[in-house]
Amino acid sequence: MPHSACPVAVHASVTCRASGMAGLREASVPGAPPLPSRFLRHADEHTVVGIRAVQEALATLGSRSSNGSGGATDRFAVVAGPCNAGRPASARTLVNLRDGGPVTVSPHVVPQCSLHALASAVSVGLGIHGPNIGVGGGPEALFEAFITALSLLDEPGVEGCWLVLTAWDDEPTLDDRGDVPAEAVCRGVALALDRAAAGSLRLALRTAPAIAALDDAPTPSQHGHPSLGTLSAFLDRAAAADGADREPSHDGRGWSLRLGWGAMVHLDLDPARLGAQARRRDAA
Repeated sequence: MPHSACPVAVHASVTCRASGMAGLREASVPGAPPLPSRFLRHADEHTVVGIRAVQEALATLGSRSSNGSGGATDRFAVVAGPCNAGRPASARTLVNLRDGGPVTVSPHVVPQCSLHALASAVSVGLGIHGPNIGVGGGPEALFEAFITALSLLDEPGVEGCWLVLTAWDDEPTLDDRGDVPAEAVCRGVALALDRAAAGSLRLALRTAPAIAALDDAPTPSQHGHPSLGTLSAFLDRAAAADGADREPSHDGRGWSLRLGWGAMVHLDLDPARLGAQARRRDAA
């Protein structure tokens, strides 16, 4: 049975248009651990925004510490749930293979487009030594990532978990070369789940029948699946000190995700502890 609840120590979200992805690959995050030189040169778009979100969260965590080190997360697990990652790179590879033969195929496409690429990049690039795993990969990635992260919290030696979620706002239609439209938006969200944290957010797994009455569940995307954008919007509200931008349909203190087997994961916001705990950067 997954861990039933855990505080969220810090969180961050990043959005980037396809036109700004090249700049984001080389950009640094002040206050966050730097990546090795050209570390993201061949990375998939999901990896770029996902690892950037973790860096933003680490910068926030460090800014809260008097010594600048922030909370230690080097023994955390990393769970990444990318939705349909690797499609553009795979499409471009097939086009190159068709037009130029095997010599045009880059060996980077295999490690950079695998399900575990994002989790591994976060682990290797930022020096995180706990277990790392990619889950989902398709439209169910959001569901599976939350459950996996809560499950890993009970593993021996795991002090917490980085939960990293990525998706295009609208799955892009690729052109004949496999390229993504410049205006397409890719989004990354990172949450640090830490049992010892004292943040304003708490992630909980609920299985009581009463959960069916909750009306905080995110609005499904146009394809019938929950949108990562709704989670990002809630986290933005959670980072607002006064909560002035709450939606009129509810009190703005919760975000819920219904699971297919009758349970629900829920992020609860404690208004007494609201504060500027996360930074949201629109990278492009």
